[in-house]
Amino acid sequence: MIHVVSALNRAEYSDYLRQLWQQRYDVFVEKMGWSLDCAKGIERDQFDRPDTVYLLCIDDEGRLKGAMRLLPTMKPHLMSEAFPGLCASGVPCADSIWEVSRFYSLTGRHMLLERDRTVSELVCGLFEFGLMKGIESVTCVASMVLFPTILKAGWNVTPLGLPAVSDGEVILGFQIDLSSSDYLKVCETRKIEGSVLHTAPTAEEVPLLEVAV
Repeated sequence: MIHVVSALNRAEYSDYLRQLWQQRYDVFVEKMGWSLDCAKGIERDQFDRPDTVYLLCIDDEGRLKGAMRLLPTMKPHLMSEAFPGLCASGVPCADSIWEVSRFYSLTGRHMLLERDRTVSELVCGLFEFGLMKGIESVTCVASMVLFPTILKAGWNVTPLGLPAVSDGEVILGFQIDLSSSDYLKVCETRKIEGSVLHTAPTAEEVPLLEVAV
């Protein structure tokens, strides 16, 4: 199931968040070779803030199997601060646009290529959460290796500019619409029936822009 962790319930997930930092280090630094400025064994940066929202995939045995990070684009986020050059017409910023980053799955190849259960639940959870919160689209920076797979997923994807090289990898910035019709396509493609959210977050549980950085 997908657990939505926000400013108001993160204390309940403190142990899982510690696991998150450790797993991200293992995935992005150790396995994928990213050059990130972080402490040994912990991958946590300036975008892991009080107003950051996390989607955590936790299985029936209570194990953290994957996650993604969501940031409001009306405040500084990864694309606006580190990759603005990927956006030919400027970095998309609006209350209805959020950014997805640090998306990983321990049960796949730590990338979006594998259509495993963890990735499927995270993707469907993103759509559920977005539609529930009035988020119309998400932006993301990803390897060009993943882009054909993203296009084949049936989403409405818009590249934001030309590719660039970062850390020896060709990357691209893009935007994905979170529509109800695309959500149904994603559920069908990934064979997900019913809601994947552990509990449906209310407006009070996930404040959009109310928490100061």
